[in-house]
Amino acid sequence: MFDVRTVEAGACCEQERDSGDSAMSMTARRRRAFQRQACLLSVLAAFSLGLALGVFVPLIGISQAASKVVQGPPAEGPAREPAAVRTAHHPAHTMPHFPTIDDIRSVGEEGGPRGRYASVSFIAEEKLAGAATAAAAVDPPGSKLDAGPESVPVPSVASSIGEPMLAVPERRDARSSKWDETEDDVIREGIYWGASVERALPVGFDRRQSEGWAQYLREAEVERLEVGCGRMQNRLLVFRDGTRACARYRQNTDQIQGELFSFYLGQLLNLTNLAPSAASIIDPEARLWAAATEELAGAQWKPTKPVVITQWIGHLEPAGIPQPFRPLERHLNRYDVRNITEGLDRPAAASVRRLLLDRLGPARPEAAQRDAPPVAAATQPRPPTPEVLERLVELAQWSDLIVFDYLIANLDRVVNNLYNFQWNADIMAAPAHNLARQTDTALLVFLDNESGLLHGYRLLKKYEAYHGLLLDNLCVFRRSTVRALEALRDASVGQRLHALFERTTTAQIRDVLPPLPEKSVKILVDRIDRVLGQVQKCRETFADR
Repeated sequence: MFDVRTVEAGACCEQERDSGDSAMSMTARRRRAFQRQACLLSVLAAFSLGLALGVFVPLIGISQAASKVVQGPPAEGPAREPAAVRTAHHPAHTMPHFPTIDDIRSVGEEGGPRGRYASVSFIAEEKLAGAATAAAAVDPPGSKLDAGPESVPVPSVASSIGEPMLAVPERRDARSSKWDETEDDVIREGIYWGASVERALPVGFDRRQSEGWAQYLREAEVERLEVGCGRMQNRLLVFRDGTRACARYRQNTDQIQGELFSFYLGQLLNLTNLAPSAASIIDPEARLWAAATEELAGAQWKPTKPVVITQWIGHLEPAGIPQPFRPLERHLNRYDVRNITEGLDRPAAASVRRLLLDRLGPARPEAAQRDAPPVAAATQPRPPTPEVLERLVELAQWSDLIVFDYLIANLDRVVNNLYNFQWNADIMAAPAHNLARQTDTALLVFLDNESGLLHGYRLLKKYEAYHGLLLDNLCVFRRSTVRALEALRDASVGQRLHALFERTTTAQIRDVLPPLPEKSVKILVDRIDRVLGQVQKCRETFADR
């Protein structure tokens, strides 16, 4: 006898089992469909990632390999670096370590560089990041490095700091052969500017013009004084014949000495970038000042005070810091000049595209390369284009500027930019202080050198790291400047400066304006040796072998 409830219960359980199996089957199908979709998406993602890595990473690697330099001590000898970087310059050379601002920052950290970078400290990195919107040149309280009315205005521009310099691995092709044939015309002996650059340099102001200016001031008459020429105490002089000049008046005699003896040193180095200058004494009874006694009183210039009168230079515009000296890994050597000459120093779209095609394109068979006629190599090499030559002429003048500013320890030019970088990350892209370019000749004019040789020497302990930073990165020089330095080392630079001072000033001037102190002369001698030591280090690293 069957129990109806038992039968009904069994049927119900069977129905529930069928329903459960059906639900489980649908869940499994959905899971499998989801897994198939996930697998397909994973394959597509992997393919996309692989394509991106295969295309862009090699290109990034080329750019980074060309811009990175192995960190090492600011040593006396060349430091080792990755093979990619060595190849980007020359297979036979290793590159030395070029000091950066990071070297100064790392002083005090474990393993940080010592020596001439040991006396400078930087503020925290997070403060630097928050300073991008600060004023263009913010100086700390009590700092000598003030912008001042004499400084060139600093516009707000985009930062170029850290921008890598594009370079490609060395390839022994027609381009390399062309450079080998033309290098002597652009760079000689691996470290000197070549004939084409020297010929294109602007004439500037030679010693004859400087002597003519001193003679003019002995016979000229000032008609009036006008406000101008920078700081409040300075005046623009207008002479009876319409000639104009800038007169520098200071309460402290050492700033007048610094301006005058820096000008004398420039003459001994045969630099033509300093405007003719001469010393004078404020004497209302003298012919020079007799017609402007009221203006002298209005300017509050005291009698018997010395001034430096500098010839007025027109058609000037602010001069910026060249691209090779802006990034943290700044340097200028024969291979950097080669990149400029071949147009490889700017990450232009065409260069990037060519690099990508060269890297991804099919390699030419060795036999085809061997059998290809050396047409380009046999072609007569072309001189640098006008645009390239203009850049090289600017850099040649900068090589003199770096040497000159290091010798006099000038605080008020590029050191100002380097020091203020810790507050304003854009400042290396701003115009350099107290540097101008003559628009009609492309001459760089080295203005306002009053901190040189005295005031700058007193602050060497604090700023020497910044003074040496650009010099340590410079390995291309003008041969005439190096020869002048060698002559000053072999002779007595102090005696030669004193002889110029005696010859170009009167007894009345020498009664109130002392000669260059012996302590400053000794420091100058040491700095001449330091520059010549850098030349020798560059010669050992980059000279032709």
